[in-house]
Amino acid sequence: MRRFHAGVDRLYVAVMRHVIPPLFRDGSSSPLLEDHLAAVELQVPALAGDGRYKVTARTIVGDVSAGFRVRLGPRAACPVLIYHHGLGEIPAGRNIGWILPRRRPLEAHLVAVRAPFHRHHIDCLRGLASLGRFVAMCAVSVTLIEALRAAFVARGAEGSLVAGTSLGGFVSLLHHLSFGTADRYAPLLAGPDLACSLLSTPFQHFTARKARAQPAQVLACLDFSEAFRASDARRVSPLLARHDVCMPYARHDATYAASGAEVATIDRGHMTGAVALAALRAHLLGCLGALAAREPAGGSVCQPA
Repeated sequence: MRRFHAGVDRLYVAVMRHVIPPLFRDGSSSPLLEDHLAAVELQVPALAGDGRYKVTARTIVGDVSAGFRVRLGPRAACPVLIYHHGLGEIPAGRNIGWILPRRRPLEAHLVAVRAPFHRHHIDCLRGLASLGRFVAMCAVSVTLIEALRAAFVARGAEGSLVAGTSLGGFVSLLHHLSFGTADRYAPLLAGPDLACSLLSTPFQHFTARKARAQPAQVLACLDFSEAFRASDARRVSPLLARHDVCMPYARHDATYAASGAEVATIDRGHMTGAVALAALRAHLLGCLGALAAREPAGGSVCQPA
């Protein structure tokens, strides 16, 4: 099965590398994430109920558009689950809509964040042409997640879980490192070192050659493994795919282990893991259950069924 799951990842790269213009083709230098975060200005609109909301953020690279979709829980005191999508996932709420469909009752408020440059495919291709815009995208998402968390807590939410798949999992870890205010984090199919994926795996074919030839800036902006190892990871409950070609299991499992975060594992690849809906659902619901019970992070309750 390893060959199958890894093969799907490699086939995806082989096909899409000829379709998608490379990342960072217009520039592979950028201020660091902390500088981008300091520059972000945004305001969450008043929450009037279920539905889609738009947000305009001021950033180092100019004004950008982001957004989020809200599905309120049955009670104001329900915890809030803030979920971030993967890179190039359009519509942005697709996967979380499959993982936690509306027909399944959820004892939580569900917020699906839409990152900048993810309104449509052309927006994404143009928006991620430079490393600076990519890091600005991450900074806006992290800032928006924090603003949403604070807004729901102010409305009475008792607890918060920040989660995401692939890029979204990476962004959830950036929130952990930048704010650390959520009660629990559930990065899915992701680790704190996105630079590894874009420079050292088959997914490097999505990165411009110039950026790969001069990787120092990409590493400085997108590798947070050292910062994560130095952090308190007790509230981080990751899920990794054992045969993942994009987010190599051995690398990220070692980083999590060094930080004391207990990893849940599925026998999938990156692409097949993203559609392992039952396992992703079980992990998120388990983490929500542990949050409600205020159990220590990394417990077996977060292991997928």
